[in-house]
Amino acid sequence: MLKDKTVLRNTIAVVVGLAVIFAIIQFGLIYNADRLGWDDKVFPEWRHIIKYFSHKEGKKFEVQFFGSMLAISGIAALVGGVVTALIVRRAKQAYTMFVGFIVLIVALGDVLITPNHPTWYEIAICPVLFFSSWIGGLIVDLIYKRFFKKYKPSSQSY
Repeated sequence: MLKDKTVLRNTIAVVVGLAVIFAIIQFGLIYNADRLGWDDKVFPEWRHIIKYFSHKEGKKFEVQFFGSMLAISGIAALVGGVVTALIVRRAKQAYTMFVGFIVLIVALGDVLITPNHPTWYEIAICPVLFFSSWIGGLIVDLIYKRFFKKYKPSSQSY
């Protein structure tokens, strides 16, 4: 019975971590596009925004848009990794790497399906997402080991 609770808790941790990552990226996309001159009131599909900032009059903001999207994605993966590691009881880094791998697969799918990304963004997004998520888990793991580790007395007596 205990194993079932652990599996459920770990599954919830992964889903919550992914939800946090995608919510932060979505907010960053809306804020960033609005800040740089996207004037459409109804939020359109992602591919229309990418096409606008890659080809049309938004081309002059291409580096600012994709650079800030890269930074926002890294921050989102870091926060999502921290949230996942806080919920998971054991193997914190492994589960944050799993979350980073899922986001990496989604980013690769986005790059393959939407053809208008700049090349430097396509190359940089994958390691940024994966390693930022892993660093979030590493931070939580180090904090737990440093401050919350219970010291067990050794069985040897001298």
